[in-house]
Amino acid sequence: MSLKITTNPTSNEINEIYEGLLTHNLSYIHMDQYTPLAVFKEENGKKIGGIIGDILGNWLRIRYLWVDKTYRGQNIGTELLQTMESTAKEKGAKYAEVDTFSFQALPFYQKQGFEIFGMLENYPISDKKYYLRKDL
Repeated sequence: MSLKITTNPTSNEINEIYEGLLTHNLSYIHMDQYTPLAVFKEENGKKIGGIIGDILGNWLRIRYLWVDKTYRGQNIGTELLQTMESTAKEKGAKYAEVDTFSFQALPFYQKQGFEIFGMLENYPISDKKYYLRKDL
């Protein structure tokens, strides 16, 4: 046995660990409880925004939400989020969760009905990371 320390793991090394964790988790969570979900906004075939997440059991997990800075302030983020939430509800989700930094979209998510349930201070150095949830 040995320890290997690296600041540059290969994609194969990352996948080995992921596959090991996935194998363990599948004894508790079945893949039929998991649904990837994405909604994109396009203009002339170019993505100007999108939201990526998944449904795991009763929960919609929002991973990424982005709107091109040229299009911000036009309610595209709201449209993307509401579309994702309604699609997730149709697929059986009852709750939603997301995390965001203090310099990102906390007021946006709160305006959409999310409530803070946790926070890390000085993350990654001097900002905050918020964890939010809401009932769908």
